Amino acid sequence: MFDIIKCPADPSKYGFERFYPFNEAKGKIIEVENVVAAANHKNRKILVSLRDYAFDEGALKIIAEKKNVCFLIDLGRIMRTRGVPRAIMLSKLRTFLRLCVKFGAFYTFATFAEKESQIRSPEELENIIMLFDLNRGQAKFALKMLRNYL
Repeated sequence: MFDIIKCPADPSKYGFERFYPFNEAKGKIIEVENVVAAANHKNRKILVSLRDYAFDEGALKIIAEKKNVCFLIDLGRIMRTRGVPRAIMLSKLRTFLRLCVKFGAFYTFATFAEKESQIRSPEELENIIMLFDLNRGQAKFALKMLRNYL
């Protein structure tokens, strides 16, 4: 299992194979507004972080067919958000991930922990990911996908 974090920590202490420092990973992450904007990068092997998980089936299908782009889901942002905005984000993300599974688009998760106390174990991350209607196998696969892009 892998994670991107913003603080120094020993991955074996938490049950991870490796932590990627944010400074090392940020050059391989592109932040875009939505899936339509992500489609512009469909031919690059890159991690794409979406600001809004509103979906467009056509753009998602194109991205999935190319098998290059991997969507990076920021679990830290979800954990830091509260109230109605969090509920809306979770609903959109659940629908987005359902479509990713349907079309075969790649996705992975990272916490971007800023302090060592914010680091979660792989098992805890799997359980959080399962709240998005993914099964344990899909959660494990997604957490291992990060190494293919960094």
